[in-house]
Amino acid sequence: ATAATLLTCKGKGVLATGYESSQGFVVKAGSHAVAESVPSMQQHVRGMFELRQELIGNGVLAAEASGYRFSQDYVFTSPSTAAAVVLGRSANGRIEWKDAQGRTLKDLQAQEAAA
Repeated sequence: ATAATLLTCKGKGVLATGYESSQGFVVKAGSHAVAESVPSMQQHVRGMFELRQELIGNGVLAAEASGYRFSQDYVFTSPSTAAAVVLGRSANGRIEWKDAQGRTLKDLQAQEAAA
């Protein structure tokens, strides 16, 4: 199997790295997440909001001066959930996660399907 393409998710001064695996979408240790989630996150994507709170509570997201840092690799059920936790808002992971060339996960998946 080829090594998974390393993808990045950027926003509001944070940078997270991750990749797709057979288990789900893995966000790597050392990735950053925003300090505050937007107020609408709790209303519109409650499950993602609650997961974010849970990860803060159990130390997977460790508090730092500028926000949170992933203390370990963490497997999310989807790239969108991973992006939402990183960005603190509802997010479409297929567009938020990009490779080194700036291609979105959506582009990469389409390419793979065509191959």
